[in-house]
Amino acid sequence: MTEHMSIDPQDPHGFDYLLGRDLGAIKGNYTFRCPLSKHFGFTYEDSFSHNAEGLLDSKSALSQRYPQVSQVLRERLGVAFGKRNNEEYSRCNCQDDLGYRCDSEVFQKEALTSYDDFIRLSAEGEDHCQGTFGATFIAREKGAPGASLEDLEQFAIKSQVHTTRWMDRMKGYPPQMTPFCEPDGKKRYIPEEALLLIYLDDSERFPRLDSVYTHGMLTAILMAPCVDPSYEAVSYIDEGHFDRIKSNGAIPRIRKRYPLFPAFDGSHLMSTTKEPQLGEIEGSKIASQLLQAMIELADMSVCHADMSVTNYLIDQNLNVQLIDLGMTYFSLRKSGFVRNQNHFIPYHEYQMMPERAIELEKYDNWRDPCHDDVGIETIHLPMDERDICVWKYSTLVYGFLHGFWPWDEPEPVPSGLEWHARYNGPYNDPYYPVVKKRRKRMINEDAAISESLSQDCRDVLHATLSRDKSDRPSLEELSSFPWFSRWSAEELESGRPLKRPFIKDFHDTNREDGRKGFPWPSISLGQGMSIPVMNSPGCNPSDSSGYSSVSSDYSTYSDESDDCDYEEVPPSQHEGGSSLQEASP
Repeated sequence: MTEHMSIDPQDPHGFDYLLGRDLGAIKGNYTFRCPLSKHFGFTYEDSFSHNAEGLLDSKSALSQRYPQVSQVLRERLGVAFGKRNNEEYSRCNCQDDLGYRCDSEVFQKEALTSYDDFIRLSAEGEDHCQGTFGATFIAREKGAPGASLEDLEQFAIKSQVHTTRWMDRMKGYPPQMTPFCEPDGKKRYIPEEALLLIYLDDSERFPRLDSVYTHGMLTAILMAPCVDPSYEAVSYIDEGHFDRIKSNGAIPRIRKRYPLFPAFDGSHLMSTTKEPQLGEIEGSKIASQLLQAMIELADMSVCHADMSVTNYLIDQNLNVQLIDLGMTYFSLRKSGFVRNQNHFIPYHEYQMMPERAIELEKYDNWRDPCHDDVGIETIHLPMDERDICVWKYSTLVYGFLHGFWPWDEPEPVPSGLEWHARYNGPYNDPYYPVVKKRRKRMINEDAAISESLSQDCRDVLHATLSRDKSDRPSLEELSSFPWFSRWSAEELESGRPLKRPFIKDFHDTNREDGRKGFPWPSISLGQGMSIPVMNSPGCNPSDSSGYSSVSSDYSTYSDESDDCDYEEVPPSQHEGGSSLQEASP
């Protein structure tokens, strides 16, 4: 989730002021050491990083039991290492007071970062950073004056709070930092999201990891951005512009734009007029590439836990990248994906499932009106997280093919009455009556599907949005639907890639010239980067729901009927002499 900072997004000095205080808090590296308690523990049975170590060893019992997952991980890690030329991923060599790197095993097992002090120093007691997972920025290399921007490398930087393994273990949380052996054999600790990106290095459906920096109470994951090459560029760097901003000088009347910036996310495929922004063929391309990304995760027995409208990016040729792997599930057992407690947040009401709507209707019948100021976000409802992921995916596909969400009213509503981004969950919320009507439609009626769509497309939507969960296809079954290959045939016939049929529209109403683009200033940190502030105001920081064909030969993913997603092979049937390139750290 993207963090909302309590500064004026139109103030070019606000971010510099906040960042200066934050860096002052970070510079002190307020940490202290604690002995590791033996009274707290965490089960690693369903931990990706823990199991990956065993699966990378082709002779281990785990690898022989799950040869398909082992093969995928060893091949992908070998490809990733082959591109690095022994270059390390975790690069920050900053040390604490005792001389240990923050990504070292000693620091991770014994140190506690004082993030409360960081909040106090950076926000002067205002809890504006709590309840979020991090902030994402766009950055570029700091070039010399007069240098061409086209020659500078672009980055997407995800910065988030750093909790050591000791801290997570004391709280009973899954560890954020996971062990990883660099190409040169050194053991470092990096966020699990970065570890997943290493295994997805060769995929075009995910950002490519560049490096990881860990220092004190913050981590930063540097990735290749999903770049929109059609964005108009300036041809040179005006360092005097940066100097005026940093010194609180006069703000230039016309602010320059600093491409290349990321392409738009899925929220731009929605419309206040509730009209689709894409044709069916273009939608087929986006849907199939999103499906491909899900399958590439499933090949590693990983499931994305936050498939939302803002967590995938699209470039001008409608190529898709799935982002935000900070929330995922992993298990080598089918039962490992089942959760008895179903968690939901109001901002994702557009992805409500019929079975959850039924349970909430039961709660609604016996609730106490004296407590209508609270909402129910967690209920007892055993669900397979992979089924939830496919459901969320189907709502996204329906959304960009129709211009509105399934079971929504198709008629446009005034902007002030658009409830998806404003509904907060309590029963006394002014938008609750509208939410309740939608839930009842979901329980009693099938989702209305446009007659203008082809039968192949309608088959996909009918199956995935079925009110009976037993009729919904699994991920493997879904990939066999013929509709997902229509876009590739269209591109092959035309000889050119599909283009978006609309223009990404960004306005700054405060600009006198009315020009479009990203008006935020770049702030030079003096460490080789200039970071534009990408913090736009909104009601919900995590979502904006208001408004290649998949080859069966490519994937090893399987939905077997037993308790294992992957074929179990006795040791006698799987010997260690594999012809695959092995890259065991």
